[in-house]
Amino acid sequence: MKNDWKKHMSVNIFSGLWQCFKTGRTGNFTRLYSEVEELPYFRAQRDLMIKNFEFLGQEPPQEFKKVQQLELDTSKLLPINIETGYSDDPKLLNAWKQLWDRHLLTEDEDYPEAEYYLCVEGKFANRIIIPFEKDGVVYYFQGRALGDQQPKYLNPSIEIAPPSSDVLYPYDEEAEYVVVCEGPLDAKSLQLQGVNATATMKNIISPRQADILSTFQGRIILGFDNDAAGERGCEAFDRLRRERLMDEFYVCSPPDPYKDWNECHIKGVSLPDWIDQESSLYNFEYKMFNEVSLL
Repeated sequence: MKNDWKKHMSVNIFSGLWQCFKTGRTGNFTRLYSEVEELPYFRAQRDLMIKNFEFLGQEPPQEFKKVQQLELDTSKLLPINIETGYSDDPKLLNAWKQLWDRHLLTEDEDYPEAEYYLCVEGKFANRIIIPFEKDGVVYYFQGRALGDQQPKYLNPSIEIAPPSSDVLYPYDEEAEYVVVCEGPLDAKSLQLQGVNATATMKNIISPRQADILSTFQGRIILGFDNDAAGERGCEAFDRLRRERLMDEFYVCSPPDPYKDWNECHIKGVSLPDWIDQESSLYNFEYKMFNEVSLL
């Protein structure tokens, strides 16, 4: 950097890769821009694409200009927290009970007073709203049905938010490891036990999600279900991480007979201990053993 006379930081102007020698952090140019401008990664990526088209004197494609800022209309939402259990509203009490039974409500002061909401009207009516919040900014959300509504999970349209494949559930980007699971409630279950976790909202990591994870300096642990679909997700990410010159990753599925991380959490399984003891490097030996065990 021009004014960095102590040479704390180096940026490759051709590749966009950078390294901070003071903190040991590295990343791509999109990550650097997102941190300087205090933007979520997907917003930084989108903004840079638009700036590049403008620099070339071209009109950016309409798909890049659609999403400017996600605004969660809280006027249609009722907050759900510990105190909601005293409500007289049957729908609100039903939503509270679903979260309470799943052990997803906490009195821990390190968490916001309300991390969930009940939508009372519109497209997301009668759904629990799960906000994706980072540094006080809600950049995405997902609606979970209270009853038999279909689909069970409903995401915002791309008219007001990025595609779900462009975002990850918020996690600590400075931690030693991150567990990548499928749903946000699984990620929250892990986080409530002190496990750094995120969610892809499906059992596969998209190319853009892989780009975000490529800047993570710690171990990446895929926590998909231990079945054929989960294995396909691991194989797909293995190809993506090779293309991005990322280190090998680890895998750790929920223990049998539980179907997901939330069920483990409900049953009192120590998730930090399980992940510490059962995480395996996803390499040739692991794949060979896994293929034999599935026969």
